[in-house]
Amino acid sequence: MRRLIFFGGAGFLLLIVLSFAKPASAASSTMYTWTPSKLYKTASGAAYSGNMNSGTAVTVYSKSGKRYKVKTGGKTGYIYAYNLTSSKVKKEDYFGSKIYKQAAGGPYVASVPAGKMMYIKMEATKNGMYLAHVIGTGYSGYVDKTHFIKPVVKYTWMPSKLYTSATGNSYKKTIKDGQKVSVFNGSHGRYQVKAGSSSGYIYANNLTGTLAKKTVYVSSKLYTTSSHTKYTDVIRPNKQVYVKESTQNMSHVCVVGTAQSGWIYTSHFTKPAPAAGGTTSTPKATAGTSQTGSSTAGGTTAGTATGSTSGSASSITGSAAATSGTTATTTTGNTGSGSASATTATGNTGSGSASGTAATGSTGAAAASATTAKGLDVSHYQTLTQSSFNLMKRQGYSFVILKATEGTGYTDSKFYTYYKYARNAGLSVHAYHMIGNSTTDPAQHIAEAKHFYQVLAQTKASTGYAFTGYAFEDIEPTGTNSITTTWWANAAPACAGYFLNEMQALGQAKVGIYAGYFNWNSYLEGHTDTWPGNTKIWLARYNTTLGTNADVWQYTETGTIDGITGHFDLDISYDPDF
Repeated sequence: MRRLIFFGGAGFLLLIVLSFAKPASAASSTMYTWTPSKLYKTASGAAYSGNMNSGTAVTVYSKSGKRYKVKTGGKTGYIYAYNLTSSKVKKEDYFGSKIYKQAAGGPYVASVPAGKMMYIKMEATKNGMYLAHVIGTGYSGYVDKTHFIKPVVKYTWMPSKLYTSATGNSYKKTIKDGQKVSVFNGSHGRYQVKAGSSSGYIYANNLTGTLAKKTVYVSSKLYTTSSHTKYTDVIRPNKQVYVKESTQNMSHVCVVGTAQSGWIYTSHFTKPAPAAGGTTSTPKATAGTSQTGSSTAGGTTAGTATGSTSGSASSITGSAAATSGTTATTTTGNTGSGSASATTATGNTGSGSASGTAATGSTGAAAASATTAKGLDVSHYQTLTQSSFNLMKRQGYSFVILKATEGTGYTDSKFYTYYKYARNAGLSVHAYHMIGNSTTDPAQHIAEAKHFYQVLAQTKASTGYAFTGYAFEDIEPTGTNSITTTWWANAAPACAGYFLNEMQALGQAKVGIYAGYFNWNSYLEGHTDTWPGNTKIWLARYNTTLGTNADVWQYTETGTIDGITGHFDLDISYDPDF
């Protein structure tokens, strides 16, 4: 009996010891409160022992129903599983957001300003939305994920509607050009933006990363593309524009304070240099005008020349001043030709040089005895009739240069029609070919010359008039010929030579080159040794002066002719062949 009691007593003592032993540890993990949470005393009751702030780390032991058993700060209790997240992610809302009840949008619980910090429940992300809690508030719900990405600063380069959605047509207001906006994300061709305190969507192509404000110094056509073939409007001189982008000597612009936008020549932002005495290259003196030039003699005297007109005749008078102590000699000539015993020389663009005794200078790019002629160049982009060309003739225009071809296969749809109209009107007619490819392969330029020549050769059969004018190659960048600055610097003179020499080899004796003043001056002039010796030079410079020698000067692209709708490229020829 005692033994049984003993063992019973020992068993009792063993049970007592076991009851005070530390329980085996349950598996645990660390989680975080992403919203403020109550620490409940039981897994299902309403009583709680305290409140937990959002972002608090807790040790989680087990789940019971909808609550987790946790330990935090020395306290053990229960927190709703919904209020816990596996990783603590804190993000700034850069946009200012509505806190939606559902990930699909719809009703929302609050609207918060930009700059608010939130805890994000990463595992609950869906439909491009984060389940978030606004720190320091009682607001939680779904927020657009893109609002937590730091925005990119862009600018409106033209007036832009601030749409209410990425696809709809309704808009809140129009944002003026030149305004800074914060860009968050793009969808359906529009960016979600904030402009000041307003948010919405703006078309992506109305925004630019950098904004340059520039002045246009000459009249400029607003072309629809950088290939500058069709234009919709004209910018007058001294207008300011916002520049979005530039490529191939063209800039994409919008006139400040308007919705006028398009592409213009980048060179039009260069302020014209003031005309200096002796370097002027305005058109040569005609009836009722006078021009003054200067010339430097390589001999013993140097003179100045003054051109004046009376009626239709021109006279040039040169008065030479002695240099280095030698005696001055004066030479006077009528209509630009000297009648004194001294040797005379003629200078162009207001300056000339001579190895004789005296020098006579003339302005423009023509010799003193030459007369200038008015002309224009057109293509199918102008809508013209026989009456149009008759009006040109009556208003003093004597020549026209028509676009004929481009590349190796394109023929201007109006070339033969306009050629016939112009010849019927008594105008002198010339033609130009637009370079179609900037490859350095001679075969390409020879093929383009053959195409140009073949079209000109068909003029007689198509119009009744044979082609008797000059054939120009138009060298300028388009949207398809890939002309670059590198090509200009390394290949332009040689490629032009391939074309011009092939034209003459085929039988077109009269050839010429058209280029912009800058490209001529920078890359072509002085590198023409491979060209035919009689190549005519036709230059474009929309300025008050040309500033160099040329046979034809295209001085504006926004000229008008009484009685004819639209704008025209107007030219002056200093060559009697025109």
